[in-house]
Amino acid sequence: SGFVGISIDLSHIGTLMAAIFGGPLAGFLTGFIAGVLPGVWYGYVIGGAGVLALLCLPIGKALTGATVGFLNRAFRVPSRTRGRSMLTLASTLLGYIPEMLFTILYFKLLMPLYVGALVGDVIMFGIIAKAWVEMVLIGLFMASLVGNQGFLGVVEKYFAPGWSTAVKSSKS
Repeated sequence: SGFVGISIDLSHIGTLMAAIFGGPLAGFLTGFIAGVLPGVWYGYVIGGAGVLALLCLPIGKALTGATVGFLNRAFRVPSRTRGRSMLTLASTLLGYIPEMLFTILYFKLLMPLYVGALVGDVIMFGIIAKAWVEMVLIGLFMASLVGNQGFLGVVEKYFAPGWSTAVKSSKS
């Protein structure tokens, strides 16, 4: 359970796996899908934002997925044999910034219509603080995955052949 509808959310594990191993589009689509259930939950079940939450939560999560995917490619993480884990952690943390900014806009511009500005600010700060803790934990988890040769072998064989260069060159 959570305080004023704030609860632990590790749905970005799937989003980031898709973004890191599948790229920006896979991250975007997975993030969007991962945001639908929270959109229903906070929009209708325990919250009162309705369609606003149903639309905005998937968009925010999709922003993180796409951004992490772009950053992972920009940092050339798959082709590196050294520093891959640290760059994955960096892309995870930097990749959350667009969603954080979107969340701020959501709570500053739209949520006051439903809960008032003060209540919205309290909820917003709680959500953003919690999200940074979650992103650090998820980032560390993702960093450990991209540093694990056994895991990368499975990913390369069944899901993301683009990782083959990094997997093979790091074994030599």
